[in-house]
Amino acid sequence: MITYSLSTHPGCKHELNEDTIGESASDSLWLVADGMGGHAAGEVASLIAKNTVLADVATGATLNDAVLNAHSAVLDAANSKPDQAGMGTTMVAARLEGYVAELVWVGDSRAYLWRDGVLQAVTTDHSFMQLLIANQQLTPEEAHKHPKRNIVTQVLGVGEPKPDRVTLRLQCQDWILLCSDGLNDELMDDEIAMVLRDSTDTNSAVTRLIDAACTSGGRDNVSAIVIQYDGESAPVNDPTTIRRSVSESLFPLEENASLVGRSLKFARSPVFWGGVAALILGSILWYLRGGI
Repeated sequence: MITYSLSTHPGCKHELNEDTIGESASDSLWLVADGMGGHAAGEVASLIAKNTVLADVATGATLNDAVLNAHSAVLDAANSKPDQAGMGTTMVAARLEGYVAELVWVGDSRAYLWRDGVLQAVTTDHSFMQLLIANQQLTPEEAHKHPKRNIVTQVLGVGEPKPDRVTLRLQCQDWILLCSDGLNDELMDDEIAMVLRDSTDTNSAVTRLIDAACTSGGRDNVSAIVIQYDGESAPVNDPTTIRRSVSESLFPLEENASLVGRSLKFARSPVFWGGVAALILGSILWYLRGGI
């Protein structure tokens, strides 16, 4: 049995909500997409991505392939209309089958696991801040307040994104939280955990999370989905994470840990120029998000 609640809110600074949330109870599929591009383009991109993923999974596509197809659909739409050129969207999607949860994401929309009163980040942001954190250039607390914290290095509809994938073996009463960065930009992980700890069910959790983000400033659209798994627990001898596929398209996370601090003698290397390309792309995507 699965219980879930979901909601999206424009926040306190924007009239337009470019976030889109999606669900398919029959496919045990949920997703959050955070659009960017200004005017109505971001809203269009996230809606196209949502509809593509839901439709493709319903017809038998894998979640990873459906997310890649969403990239192509957003890109095709952007190329067909000048006023939508450059639009894109992040996405995080979860699909449950038995006690196995599959998470696929592109960008900085996140997934968390809430188990026995402990919050664990499941996804790793495709963002400039995450690259600096990996290189120990910034702490998570410093990154949370950084003026360029919204620079993303992968989105659907721009470049050649490579979705990341994690599969989890769930325990009964586990919660999975999916959210746009409008939530975790306003609340640190320990603050999110406090809200979940005080919530009695998925509905109160979603309501309280969005209220807390808005109270904290609500500078961006904010979306949250909380999924409670009430089925049979995975065997205790199985690891929580059974497969993790990490692939930063332009700026690999594994390479970045040494790249950011490299000296100029590497300026002729393909990795260096890949990093420069990622920073340029990230800056463009940050600008499309409004530079918040």
